[in-house]
Amino acid sequence: MELTNFRDLGGMTTKDGKTIKAKALLRSGELVNLDTATQQELINNYHLTQAIDFRRDFEIQERPDDQLPGVKIINIDILKSANNNASLDDFIAIGATDKVDEHMMSIYHDLVLDKNAQAGYTQFLQLILQNNTGSTLFHCFAGKDRTGFGAALVLALLNVDEDQILQDYLQTNQDRKAANDVIIDYYRQQGAKQAALDAMAIALYVKPEYLQKALQLINDNYGDIYTYAQQALNFSAKEVQQLQAKLLE
Repeated sequence: MELTNFRDLGGMTTKDGKTIKAKALLRSGELVNLDTATQQELINNYHLTQAIDFRRDFEIQERPDDQLPGVKIINIDILKSANNNASLDDFIAIGATDKVDEHMMSIYHDLVLDKNAQAGYTQFLQLILQNNTGSTLFHCFAGKDRTGFGAALVLALLNVDEDQILQDYLQTNQDRKAANDVIIDYYRQQGAKQAALDAMAIALYVKPEYLQKALQLINDNYGDIYTYAQQALNFSAKEVQQLQAKLLE
């Protein structure tokens, strides 16, 4: 399939032996310039009816999602009120690997604790719960940070263990390698120095410590993922049960 960083979360198992239903919950990078075969596969094979786009307004204006027949696209700007809206050009300008690492850590802090991000993830969970006509796909630009935490959140609420959640998260590094190589080569040809390219490479991949920081923030501030859902996301225990009933078998 010609869709970067795409995967079906179906087939993952929970701590109590249940399995996430296939073709119900999908994650990817942006739905931009998809070939006809990919569009048809999403609609006919994965029964896609809802796509949730976590990107910023400027990202959507530059590269709007393809309009797919029968697919409703909903934008939730997860980082709208945060101070972390660095573009690829910004990461080149930062030019230092340690500074990019700090920036990525601050993004994951905001994904967990920023009020707008929390409201966005509440809407995300409710949209999954309310979709009774087909599968839900969620994405951002690369499908790695906003999408990566979104996947970790819903998987944790489905009672998937942390090892599997981390494995899914790190799958991004393999699935995005070809696309990342193209981006880095473009900036190399534009004359970017190696230090800047190294800094950009950090921003294009994920590290386990980024997600581990997010999960630790949840535990430190709320005790566990279910309390976080109830207190920070206003997503009740009943809704968690409904989510599990909808997505597990």
